[in-house]
Amino acid sequence: MLFQVNGLEISNLQKSSDNKTVQVDIIANHLTEDTDGETVLKEAFDKETVNEFMDIGVIEFWHESKQPLLSKAEKMENILGTPVAFRWENGKPVVTASLTKSHPIVQKMLPHLEAGQPVYAASIGGSKVVLEAKDSNGGKHRIIPKIRWDHLAIAPANSVINRESGMNVRLLQKANDIMCEFDDMNSFRNNSNIIEQEEVLMKALMAPSSTGDLQNTSGGVVTKQSLEKKPVNLTFGEDESMMLLDTIIGIKERRIPTEKNKYMKHFEEKKKKDFGDKSYRLINKFFKSKKGAM
Repeated sequence: MLFQVNGLEISNLQKSSDNKTVQVDIIANHLTEDTDGETVLKEAFDKETVNEFMDIGVIEFWHESKQPLLSKAEKMENILGTPVAFRWENGKPVVTASLTKSHPIVQKMLPHLEAGQPVYAASIGGSKVVLEAKDSNGGKHRIIPKIRWDHLAIAPANSVINRESGMNVRLLQKANDIMCEFDDMNSFRNNSNIIEQEEVLMKALMAPSSTGDLQNTSGGVVTKQSLEKKPVNLTFGEDESMMLLDTIIGIKERRIPTEKNKYMKHFEEKKKKDFGDKSYRLINKFFKSKKGAM
């Protein structure tokens, strides 16, 4: 899942750590008919398929690692990195990947990525099951309900068979990116229920963003949204945003209590009473029980 706080990207409990890799977000597929007349269904990205891809999959350039005419060494030269996280965003499968920064191909890509140029897109690779289906008007369509996903290929956008305009491959700035994925949402529960689980937590931490694909605008406001779609803004500075991330992880690890009195006392002891009050109002809105108390 992806959370955004003050421009911080969060999707998996690790931090971009060194200068040897670069992190990118990649739209794997748009779930629309491609130029070959085939449509990958959302069901193709089931849990088993995604888990296998995360375990053994690679990020490569232009499907070259599968070219039968290339030698093993030549195939290896086109492997750019590995996937580190998967999520659904705006109804599309998105992969966060770690690419080897010193790789010659990555070095050639970086100027375009750093400039935010939408010149790259991606294509899933592996094996597939293709079925023919008819629509209500009798028209025939080829659909893909199942895939064996072992690689994701980056290529120039005009060479990808399933593409849409906008940023399909976006560089994540290391200085501002933290990835954090909670594997057990129930660890937040303390006499309370998670409401809509991941989607609600996403809403609770969603920062302002533009309407373009994967285009995000850094800001100092954390926008929370009620289930009735009414936005409420709470302003968090950069230091407070980092404290908010630590608070979320602290709740997960049960270092920080979720009962209001204990929660407030925790931050009063740290002389952070104002932050405690503000952060509690934000978190409590989305992690309270049906009885109304967190």
